[in-house]
Amino acid sequence: MNCLRVRIRFGESGPSTLSYALKLAKEAYALDFKIQPTIFLSDGWSDLYKQPEPEDWAPLDFQSKLKQVKSYVSKIVESLTPLIDSCVYFQVGNEVDYGICGIFARDKKKRRNFKWLRERIWAYESTILNESFKAIKLYFEKPVALHLGKWWDLELISSFLSAMAEFNVEYDIVCFSFYPSMFGAGLNKLEELKRVAEDRGKRIAIAEYAYPSCPVKGQFWFMSKPSPGYPLTPEGQASWLRDFLRYCRMLNVYVAFYWSPELYLLKNQLKRKRICSPEKMPLDFGWGSMSFFDENGYVKPCVESLRQKYTSGIELWEGKTYRSPSTG
Repeated sequence: MNCLRVRIRFGESGPSTLSYALKLAKEAYALDFKIQPTIFLSDGWSDLYKQPEPEDWAPLDFQSKLKQVKSYVSKIVESLTPLIDSCVYFQVGNEVDYGICGIFARDKKKRRNFKWLRERIWAYESTILNESFKAIKLYFEKPVALHLGKWWDLELISSFLSAMAEFNVEYDIVCFSFYPSMFGAGLNKLEELKRVAEDRGKRIAIAEYAYPSCPVKGQFWFMSKPSPGYPLTPEGQASWLRDFLRYCRMLNVYVAFYWSPELYLLKNQLKRKRICSPEKMPLDFGWGSMSFFDENGYVKPCVESLRQKYTSGIELWEGKTYRSPSTG
């Protein structure tokens, strides 16, 4: 493991804002990690099912918002100048299938209308992405990436990427989230995603992935379908992670980031251990089965699966970087 995905949100202070992210990136750099800056055009979470703009930008018209985007992205890239040699690529937005920065398909029924998406969402989104990528390239000739979250929907992926090509969005890497226990998908699904990228002359990366060590509880209960040959046990999780990284290496996947390995607890566990969960980064949001640690803070067997010569990485929910068992 030798790379850290660094999430950067709009804001002056707090988790994942620029000052926080720079501190984390410098810690990673000191440990000989590469970094992958991911620029969120939001002041909170943005993902497949929500894409809010920063609160301060909400009253702005589109052109005024675009100016703010360019200024904000430029500020981030300039701030990363001392670390630029360690940057593998830049990503703008997170799971941008249905929009970015307040431009979002809120009507679920219209998300299957690709013509409507192209005209009402992707046309504006492409402008935001283009201006963001141009701002990055003004400073450094680093690769830039798009990130799609609906990895199982090849029709949506194809329509989105076709629209980006039509609107002349210039990017180098197409990234995907990959959570196979949503459907019990096999690793061969990666081959389909690889072909999607190759057909468009792009490299592929996995921006997020995880696999559970037991059935998932809480809001992610639906991620409890085991992939063939990989039971939802600590040993099954370790085997899946080992074989996933081998598969990525075989397919020449650019990099893959595990989200997220830290310790998570259920509400009753927090109460029993008298731990106060941070409001902005709660420890009880239901990701414990995906973690690299059990409820007592001991590492699970999956950590040993990281001992491979492959550019793999992690994205932290909150906390400090740490030296991995092997940096490959």
